[in-house]
Amino acid sequence: MTDDTKANTKPPGTYTVISTNDGSKQVEIHIELMRLAILQAEMATPNDNAFNTGIIIVNGMTPISEGRSRESNMNKHAAEIALIKAHSHSQNARLLAGSTMYTTMEPCSSKKVSKVPCTSLIIDAGITTVVIGVKEPESFVNCRGVDTLCAAGIHVIHLQLLQEECLKTNIHLLT
Repeated sequence: MTDDTKANTKPPGTYTVISTNDGSKQVEIHIELMRLAILQAEMATPNDNAFNTGIIIVNGMTPISEGRSRESNMNKHAAEIALIKAHSHSQNARLLAGSTMYTTMEPCSSKKVSKVPCTSLIIDAGITTVVIGVKEPESFVNCRGVDTLCAAGIHVIHLQLLQEECLKTNIHLLT
């Protein structure tokens, strides 16, 4: 391995599952911010062929952006919309590096689903932690979002204790 290769190699990220509320301040913060992402998902226009996803991006406790599936005239994924909105404000764009994304659904990882996978956009933005509410159901697509993000050095937290709330807006696709 050359020195350049070593410098560009990030250690793998971690994957942590939180299935119960232990009462810690950090878990309480995760719950509060994921519920804001759930509100975004609830505002998404229903669709019989795609999940409603909501996103909140924060740096510390400073909100940077939000987004939801199919927001306004943009027929794009929630992560893509939230990142477009953040990049449109230079102050917020600077805060993306090192930020945390809360998403109700595991980010897509395939060009079959989106021209540029959401995982690529997240990696390119410099987001260091992604908190997901639910892994994408295998009945929809074989998503490798968690694996892709971890391989890029991003820490992924699966807030499994809010899984039912995150799936509520998509129940029609799961029955």
